Amino acid sequence: MARYNEKRIPYNTQDRLMDWFCKTLCDLKTKQSIHNFLKDLLNRQERLMLIRRLMIADMLLQGATYKDIIDRLNCGPATISRVERWLSFGRGGYLEALTGAREMKKGVSKKKRVVKKKPF
Repeated sequence: MARYNEKRIPYNTQDRLMDWFCKTLCDLKTKQSIHNFLKDLLNRQERLMLIRRLMIADMLLQGATYKDIIDRLNCGPATISRVERWLSFGRGGYLEALTGAREMKKGVSKKKRVVKKKPF
């Protein structure tokens, strides 16, 4: 993805913009709408980079080794390490997304998850 100096935008503004972006995604009603939006928003390489991170997380959760992941996805160990760190110490986004995706694959309906907001 293109590099941008995040220090040019104050952190609280970044947080508000992230909320706005998330709401924009949530407001899209269909998978096709989200698909079209992401294709308009991201170039091919950016989309593939995001998809590859998700695939790395999925493989790590399934017990794949770094070598397995490198051989299959042609990525570097630093990328795998970064994804593994987010899996272990992040906010649980990868795990929640991948759990939902697995449930969809199995045909199990997703239960509504209650997420408590952290106080500011």
